[in-house]
Amino acid sequence: MEKYSMLKRDENSRGMLKLNPLSAAIAAAFAYAAAPQVAVAQTDDGAEDEEAVDLGEFEVTGSRLGRADIEGALPVAVIDRADIERSGFTSVGELLRNTTFNTFGAFRAQSGSSAQSLVSVSLRGLGSERTLVLIDGRRAPKAPFAPSAQDLNAVPIAVVERIEILKDGASAIYGSDAIAGVVNIITRKDFSGTQITYQDQTTAREGGDSRGGQITSGISGEKGNIVFGASFFEREIIFARDSLYNTPGASFFSNNFSYLGLLEGNVSPDFNDADGDYFDDDTGFFLYEAVPGGCPNPTPGYFAYPIGVDDPSGDPVNLCGYDFTLVSADEAETGSQGLFVQGNYQFSDNWGVNVNASITRATSFGRYAPSLNDVQIAVDANSPNNPVGEDLFLYHRFAGLGPRDNKTDANVYDVSGIFSGVVGPVDLDIGVRHNEYRFYELGSNYVVIPIAEQFINDGSYDIFNPAGNPDDVLNAMKATVTRDSKWITDEAFVEASMDLFDMAGGTSAAAVGLEYREESYFDQYDSLQEAGVIGGTAGNSAGTDRRVKSAFFEMFMPAIDSLEVTLSGRYEDYNDSGTNFAPKLSARYQPLSNMTVRASVGQGFRAPTLDVISQLPTPSAESINNDQATCEAAGGTFSGGTCSTSQQVSTIILANPELEAEESDQYAVGFAMDVTSWFNFSVDYYHIKIDELISFISPGDIVNRLAAGDPIPAGLGVERQAPSNRIVRVVAGFANDGELETDGIDVSMDFNFAVPGNLGTIKSHLEATHVLSYEQDGGRNQAGDPGAPDLRVTLDNAWTFGPVTAAINGNYISDYAQGVEDGRQTGNVPSYTTWDVQVGYDIPFVDGTIALGALNVFDRNPPESSAGTDGQGRNYNFDLYDQYGRQPYVKYTQRF
Repeated sequence: MEKYSMLKRDENSRGMLKLNPLSAAIAAAFAYAAAPQVAVAQTDDGAEDEEAVDLGEFEVTGSRLGRADIEGALPVAVIDRADIERSGFTSVGELLRNTTFNTFGAFRAQSGSSAQSLVSVSLRGLGSERTLVLIDGRRAPKAPFAPSAQDLNAVPIAVVERIEILKDGASAIYGSDAIAGVVNIITRKDFSGTQITYQDQTTAREGGDSRGGQITSGISGEKGNIVFGASFFEREIIFARDSLYNTPGASFFSNNFSYLGLLEGNVSPDFNDADGDYFDDDTGFFLYEAVPGGCPNPTPGYFAYPIGVDDPSGDPVNLCGYDFTLVSADEAETGSQGLFVQGNYQFSDNWGVNVNASITRATSFGRYAPSLNDVQIAVDANSPNNPVGEDLFLYHRFAGLGPRDNKTDANVYDVSGIFSGVVGPVDLDIGVRHNEYRFYELGSNYVVIPIAEQFINDGSYDIFNPAGNPDDVLNAMKATVTRDSKWITDEAFVEASMDLFDMAGGTSAAAVGLEYREESYFDQYDSLQEAGVIGGTAGNSAGTDRRVKSAFFEMFMPAIDSLEVTLSGRYEDYNDSGTNFAPKLSARYQPLSNMTVRASVGQGFRAPTLDVISQLPTPSAESINNDQATCEAAGGTFSGGTCSTSQQVSTIILANPELEAEESDQYAVGFAMDVTSWFNFSVDYYHIKIDELISFISPGDIVNRLAAGDPIPAGLGVERQAPSNRIVRVVAGFANDGELETDGIDVSMDFNFAVPGNLGTIKSHLEATHVLSYEQDGGRNQAGDPGAPDLRVTLDNAWTFGPVTAAINGNYISDYAQGVEDGRQTGNVPSYTTWDVQVGYDIPFVDGTIALGALNVFDRNPPESSAGTDGQGRNYNFDLYDQYGRQPYVKYTQRF
C-alpha cells in the first residue's frame, strides 16, 4: 500500500494535520513527497532497508536523532484522548478554557445572563467570535441565544478522540471566523469494544459539585465499522451568598424616587433648579431620595445609605439599596446529555460512505434577584404610596414576587453524510450536513410594569412592605416570560484532490472545493418582553437568514527535497455582507534532518454575526464595579480601580445592521527541533492585525475606556447624574471599532524518557503563550491590562510504571494590572498557579481503571484583586478563573 493512502486513511495519527478532507489531501501529498527522505536508510552492512512508517513520527534507522514529528508549515497543538483522561475535566468547555491559547479567558456558564448556559473559547484574546470551532473539519453548531459564539457545552466529551488547535489564521481554508485560529474536535472512529466511565467530583465551595459519565462502543468488520455512545454531565448551582469573596449588592432599583424626575434626559419644567445642584430651590428637595419609611422595611434586602451630601436644611440625603446577592445565583446549574453514532462502510474498492449523527441536550437553571422596574414608574401625589405629596418617579424592587428563576433547555441535532471515492487520478469527497440547535427558555416571577404602576397608584400594592402584599395582588402583577430560539445550518460540499506533476522535491498536489451553506436564525421573545413592559429582563427578539457560496483551492509544491510550499485561497459570497477573498501562503523548510522551519502569511475575515445586525434594542440591568463616582454614590469604597460593592445600571444594548465585515492580515514564523531522542521543542511567532473591528462595547468596557482615555464609538456612552456624577444609564452595543493589532510567541516542549532502573517512563509537555503586544487604533499596549495577562503556561507530566499512572499538571496565569488611569496601568493582580494531580491503577483481572485525583489540589483561590477586571462587576475575574477551589474526584473506567 502506498504511504499516500496510509496517511489519508489513518485519522488517529498525532502527526497528521488532518483539519478537513481538503487538508488531508495536502498533508498526504506532503508525506508522499517527504517519505523518500526518511523511509530508506543504510544499515551497517550497506543494505537498504525500508523503514517502518509510524504515522505519528518518522525515524531514521542508524541515527541517534529522530526527525521532527511531521511538523507542517502551520503550528498545531494536539490534545489526545490520553491527555483528556488524565486532565480530570469532564467537559470540552472546561478542557479548552484551561489551554494557554485561551489567553485572556472566555465566557462560561453563569447565572444572571441571557446566555447563562454558554461555554466558549477565545484564542489569542480576540474573542470567541473570531475563534472557529470545527467538528471533524465542519463548523460546530452556533448557539442561537448567543450567535457570536459556538457553544462547547453542546459537544459531549465522550465523542472526542482528540482536539487539534491550529494556532494560525485559517480563513483561506475555512472562511469566516477563523482569524484567531481553529479548534478542530476530532470524533472517535475505529473504536472496538465497549468502555464505560463515571466520574464524581466535589468542590471547596457550597455548590458547584459535578459528575459525568460516558459509554462508548464500537464494532468493526471487513468493510466498515460503527461507533456509538452516550454521555452526561451536570454541575450544581452556586448561589451568590456562597460565592467566593461575596460582597453585598447595592442596587439603586430598590425604593428610591425623584421629584418629577428626569425623563429621557430632560428636567421637568416644574422642577426649579436655578443653580444646577439637583435641589429644588422652592422645596429644598434633592432630586433622588430614598422613599421615607420604605427603606429599610420588613422585607429583607433593603438598606439605607448616605451619599455624602446634605439637603438645604442640613439633613443628610439617603438613598435606598437592595442586596440582590441574598437570593441570586452566581453560577448556573448546568447539565448535558448526548448520544452519537458514527459509521463508515466501504461498498467497493473505490467508494465508501461515512455517516455521523448526534443528539445533545443541554439544560441550565439560573436564579436572579426579584424583579425591578427598568423604567421609572410615575406615582401620583395623592397615591397611598406617595409619602411626600408631590408627583414622583419610583425605582422599586418587587421582592414580594420572589426571585426570577430561569430554566433553559436546548436540543442540538447534527447529521452528515460523506461519500468518498476515486475517479481516475482524482480523490472525491461529496457531502451534505444538517445541523439544528433549538433553544427554549422559561422565566418566572417577572413583573408587568403597567399593572404594577396601576397597583402602586391605587394602593393595591404596598411599596413599604413588598413581601407583605396579598398573594392575589402579587400574582396579578407576575408574568412568565418565554424565549424560543433556533439556529439551523444546511450545507453541501464537494472536494477534489489529485497529484499534479513531479518537482525536484517530489510530486505536487492540488485540491479544490465548492461549498454552499444556508443559515437560518430565529430568536423570539414573548410579546410582553418585546413591548418593554416586563421589568428585569435582558434581551430582545432577532432573526434573519444568510446564504453563503464558497470556492477554495490549495496547492502543495515540494520545490526541493527540503522545501515545500503551500498556496491556498478561499472566495466567499454572502448574500447580506458582500464578497471576500482570503489568500494564504505557507512554507516548510527542513535544513537538517531534525529541524523544521515554517512560515505563513495570509489574510482573514469575519462577517458580522446575525444577531448583531438584526436584534431589537435590548434593555438590561448590568452590573459594574469599576466606576468611582457610581461606587461612592452607592456607599461603596473604591480602591485600585475596583469598588467594594457591585452596582446595577440601566443599560440599552443596540444592534447595528450597518456593520461591515472585519478583515485581517497575519503572518507567522517558527521552527521545531528534535534536540535529542527524548526532547523536542518548537517556537512560533504570530502577528495579527484586524481592520474594521466588530466589537461589543459593554458597560464595563465603556467605563474602562473613559478612565483610560481610550476612544468610544459614536452613539454609545454613559449618562451621569450630578452632583454625585454616578452613572444612571449606559448605551452599549456593537460597532466597527477601528483596528486591533496583536503579536506573541508560542513555545512548546516535549520530554519523553525512560526512568533508570526500569522504573517506568515519564512524559512531560509544556505549552506557553506570551502576548507581546495588544494594541487598538495604534494606541498603547494593552497586554497586561485588567483581565489581560500577557503570559500563560501549562505543564503536563505523566509517569507510567506498570499498571500505575501518575499525573501532575500545572496551570500558570501571569500577573496583570488592576486598573488603567490616564493611559497608565495601575495596581496589580498577582500571578495565579494551580496544580492538578491524578493517580490511576489498571486492574488487570477486570480490565478496569480506577483513578483518584484533584483539580487545584492546593486549594488556590483566584486573586481577590481581580474583581471587576472582566468588566462584569464580579468579585473575581469570571473569564479567567473559577471559584471551585480544590476539586477531589474519583473516576472509574470499565472495558469489555
